[in-house]
Formats: sequence, structure tokens, C-alpha cells
Amino acid sequence: MAITLRLKDFRDQAGLSQDDLGRKVGVTRQTIAFWEKGERSPSLAQLHKVAKALEVTAGVLLEQGERKEKSTILFRSDAPDALKPEVRDVLAKRSRDYAFIEKALHEVSTLPPAHPYEGFDPVIAENMASEIRDWLGVERGALGDVFDLLEGRGLKVVLHPLPDEVSGLSAYTDETGAIFFINSEHPVERQYFTALHELGHLIFHRADYGEQNHKPSDKKEKMANYFAGALLLSRYAVEKELKSFSGQWLPEPLLADMKLRYQVSLRTVVIRAGQVGVVSKKQALEQYEWIEDKYGPAAESPVLERPKSLRRLERLVFRALLAEQITTSKAAEVLGRSLVSVHQALSAWLGDAES
Repeated sequence: MAITLRLKDFRDQAGLSQDDLGRKVGVTRQTIAFWEKGERSPSLAQLHKVAKALEVTAGVLLEQGERKEKSTILFRSDAPDALKPEVRDVLAKRSRDYAFIEKALHEVSTLPPAHPYEGFDPVIAENMASEIRDWLGVERGALGDVFDLLEGRGLKVVLHPLPDEVSGLSAYTDETGAIFFINSEHPVERQYFTALHELGHLIFHRADYGEQNHKPSDKKEKMANYFAGALLLSRYAVEKELKSFSGQWLPEPLLADMKLRYQVSLRTVVIRAGQVGVVSKKQALEQYEWIEDKYGPAAESPVLERPKSLRRLERLVFRALLAEQITTSKAAEVLGRSLVSVHQALSAWLGDAES
């Protein structure tokens, strides 16, 4: 059976030219062109280098020519036109791989409670954020590592390179629960906000999932955004932290301090201050625009860093390896790493556990 290397689609999605990819793999541009035309085939070692350069697994680059089984995973994205079918294929496979590891270890997956709502109501969003804080087992303070918090409740989070205009998207099945795909290139505070934004869509707009002709709605986006901000910064926290500055321009050192302690953006702090009435909405918008003018549309200072601890999927894969429920090759495929990298990471994890 002929094997077709699905290379050009993934190279385009990664934003690499043939020259760029050739330099990363150690071959010429002409060689990449031959591979893409099917006139030559890479060796197994070269294939793994290509997969590493494109940040996908070798398995998803290979298509056996047979009609692939249609995925039952239900996706929803705020920018559906920006995601090519091959990207959805990659994400669907990552979702299935994650679910496979969970099943092997008898881990429980879940979905958040559903509360269908088509419009925008800040009171409902605020109340639902409070309910979800209870569901997540947190009180009114800082959430900490949002990804660990979500995954501790049985929701899956995967960092993956996406087009810059796509902050993230979510998907689910009734059997394997929910999964959030977050743009790995975005700042940490934006990643956290995006994960909770997608959580809001799963709660309020679950009927949109799987709809091929789904069109983003301003009201739905406002609802998911309000919910995410209220979940990150509870009304209690905003009033406690900022009540001394009621009606005043919020000092940047105070905003920076809250950013570090609550793991949120400066923008989220000022918007929440306006939402709960600590400052007027007009002033909140002015401070938001001031931040935009100073730092640009994406960057902020101080810069947040994610904890260096292993992600949940890595821990599950290593547990499955130690229990001999999967092979090292399967572990490398699920994690999108080389065999050598998996061995090194496992050794480091075992060393940390022993110490």
C-alpha cells in the first residue's frame, strides 16, 4: 500500500518555507520538494526530524491512503475558518491519544455542568463563575495554575501551536469528556483566560459543538469572556484588593502585583474593576487602552511563567510506561517526542520522585 507523506499541509500550517524546514531537518529545499511531490520518501530518522520540526507526531504525517474513520469528536472554535481540516485531524488524534491513556489507567474524564444560554447576562455569568469555583473546589482567592486546576477536575488541557489569531478551541465526547486546545505560543495569562473562556462555551453553548456552519456570536463571546474574567478574579477579590482606590486611576504597581498573585493579565484586572463598580466602565476602558498603547495588543509586563512541573498527560504517560501498559514508542507518539526525549524525561521524573 502506498504511503503518502502529508507534509505540505503541515508545513504551511507551521508557517515554514521549504528552505526553513530543510534547515531544521538537515536536507536541501529540493529534497523537501521531492518529498512533498511524492517523488522520494524520507528515511524513518528523517521522518522523525520532520515531525519534531513541525511539532506533530510522525504518525499524523503518514496517511495510509484509506478513507479515515470520521471523528466523533465535537469541536467548537471562535475562528472556525482559521483551522484547516488537517489541523483538526491532528487535534482529534491528540484528543484520542489522551483519552486512550486515561482509559488505560482508569482515570475519570468529565464534562462541566451545562447551563444553556444564548444571550449575554453579566449576573448569570457572575453567578455561574461562583458555582464553577465551587465545582472546581476553590474558594474566592487566586486560582493558581489554571491548567492543573481544570485537569484535577477531569478536564483535559493540551498546549499546541495554532494560527496566531486562534487563542484556543475546545472539543468533547460524552465518553471521553472535554478537552481544551490552547495556543502554545501565547502568553501564560492569555492561555489561562482562553482555557476558562472555552470552559464558558462548554457550559453555556454546548449545542454549538459539532456544528459545521457555526458562526461566532458577539453575545456568546461576551458571555464567555465575562465568565472567564469572573472566574479568574471573583467579585470578592476585586473589591478586597481595589476598594481603597474606588473611583481612582489604578496604579500600575498594584495591577502588576495582582497580575503575579492572581495569574491574570493587567487588562483583566482593570476590566473586572469596571464590571464590579470599583471604577466606572469609562475609566476601565481608558486604562485598558492605556495598557494597549504601552505594551501593544499581546505583551505585558511583568511576564508570567508557568510552573516547571510535569503536565498531567506526561505524568499519566509515565505511569502507564512503568505499569507496562504502553510501549516507549506509544509514549513518544502520544507526547509528540522522540524516544530519546521520553527516556530522558522519564529518568528525570523518577529522579525527582526519589529525591
